[in-house]
Amino acid sequence: MKLRSFQMRILLWTWAVLLVALAVVFFYSTSIVGDELVRETERRSLNELDSIKWLIEDHQTFDSEEAFAAWVDALGQRLASRITYIVDGRVVADSDVAYSDLDGLDDHGGRPEVIAAQETGRGSDIRRSDTLHKDMLYVAGKVDGASGVPSGILRMAVPFSEVNARLAMLRENFSWIFLITLACAALLSALMSRNMSRDITAFSELAQSIGEGDYAKRLRALPGGEFKPLAQSVNAMAQSIERNVRIIEDQKGQLQAVFEGMREGVMTINTQGRIESFNGALDEMFNLPESAVGRTPIEVTRRIEIQDLADRLLDDRGEAESAIQIDLMDSRTVEVSGVPFVDHKGVRKVILVVYDITEMKRSEKSLKDFVANVSHQLRTPLTSIKGYSETLLDTPPATPEGGRGFLEIILKNADHMDKVISSMLALAKSEEVGKALALGPVSGRESMNRAVADVTPWAEERSITLTTRTPEGGMHVLGEPDGLLHVFHNLLNNAVKYSPEGGTITISAEDDGESIVFCVEDQGPGISREHSIKVFERFYRVDENTIDGSGSSGLGLAICRRIVRNFDGEIWHDGYGEDTRGARFCFRLNKPA
Repeated sequence: MKLRSFQMRILLWTWAVLLVALAVVFFYSTSIVGDELVRETERRSLNELDSIKWLIEDHQTFDSEEAFAAWVDALGQRLASRITYIVDGRVVADSDVAYSDLDGLDDHGGRPEVIAAQETGRGSDIRRSDTLHKDMLYVAGKVDGASGVPSGILRMAVPFSEVNARLAMLRENFSWIFLITLACAALLSALMSRNMSRDITAFSELAQSIGEGDYAKRLRALPGGEFKPLAQSVNAMAQSIERNVRIIEDQKGQLQAVFEGMREGVMTINTQGRIESFNGALDEMFNLPESAVGRTPIEVTRRIEIQDLADRLLDDRGEAESAIQIDLMDSRTVEVSGVPFVDHKGVRKVILVVYDITEMKRSEKSLKDFVANVSHQLRTPLTSIKGYSETLLDTPPATPEGGRGFLEIILKNADHMDKVISSMLALAKSEEVGKALALGPVSGRESMNRAVADVTPWAEERSITLTTRTPEGGMHVLGEPDGLLHVFHNLLNNAVKYSPEGGTITISAEDDGESIVFCVEDQGPGISREHSIKVFERFYRVDENTIDGSGSSGLGLAICRRIVRNFDGEIWHDGYGEDTRGARFCFRLNKPA
């Protein structure tokens, strides 16, 4: 129906226009076309007048008025028009009048076209020429002095009889033209409207498909068809749109994946200071509400510092401070940095990036504590070594036996410093290895038995009995052989060191189905509840101002905790009361799947 309606409208409008044209053809030919023909002749004459004016201005300087009159005569004969140049009413040159006869012409300053040219720069008039005795069309234009010619009025006359002849011929031809045109137009309009309707419908369907997201449809470009360039352009546009949309969708997906995959929280704030978007990391940091978009940062984060930073950046004062650090309620520390930008509409917006620097702050604190503890642990024995060495140098004993006690103290402190440094290296190595440690099945029974065999000679020297209480089987756990052996060695060495002579050390293991718990229990002085957790800290000792005979560094249990955590396990002290003798250390490791 749309096709027929469009085609019928074209036919009806075409026929209506032609009928109206036939009805007014004679009126048009006698009046309108005649007037238009006169105006066209006038316009053409004015254009020719402008050309003559340009020729005058561009001509080399004329030697005299007579030379200028001769040039005008030659130009008038070539153009088949009468050209007159008037200065203050006096005719200086006329292509139809000899130069010698110009003085006999009357004053032309009162001619209508000359008066109009003087006032407005251009003028025209139709009247009978007294000189040529026929109707003429006069056009005149003002000329500024140029090429040796004084300022004046340039006038050109065109015979009006030619216009009347053309008008009569036009009337006759109009009748035949419109009669033939009516018949041909009726046939051609029917054919053309049909083809145009089909092509326009195809364009409409393609545009609708593109609007619906279907970019695969194409127009058929017929060779030689009037719509072929348009069809090719539309097809190229659809292909380009399809390609660009795919690129945009891919880039959008990549940006969204990067945006959501970032560990840093990101928030975009519009020019009104309200949130436009945020990622999941920011939601985890601040537990944002679902209605966070469209609200201010202080409403969703409850931090005035973030709001102040956003306000400064939006007010074009971002150079004052672009990053701040905030301590959150859950003991985390974050750093918020802001970057202002201008979108495609020239509107200033802000992106806030939130970094969780809790671990970095903890590492800095741990490093400071570590350096302080190392300094303390090494300063005491180093001071002792220096003091005894100076004593030996200043007041050397009379006999070698007299200096032996000093040398033994120096050696004991040197051994302590050596153990501190070795333990520090072992702890650093365990921390570094734990970052990329590949866990595998390890026999807990084999590592325990090997450690027991290693400390048995020392225990026998002190008449200490080692007993084991373990379930059947290999007691396999997830770990690494050297690390597990080191844990057993350290716990057993501590137990032997602090157990009284003749005491008993019990090594036990218990399988709870998913993990195995290993325990080492001695009968020494024990550890009070206040020191139960602190003993696993670096360089921590119950009496931190003494160095025992074995040169303890205070890093053994810290190394054990680091190794067990590398194995995804846990280690603890049972925390006996003040009056309870003995200490019991346990650690749990997961069983292989």
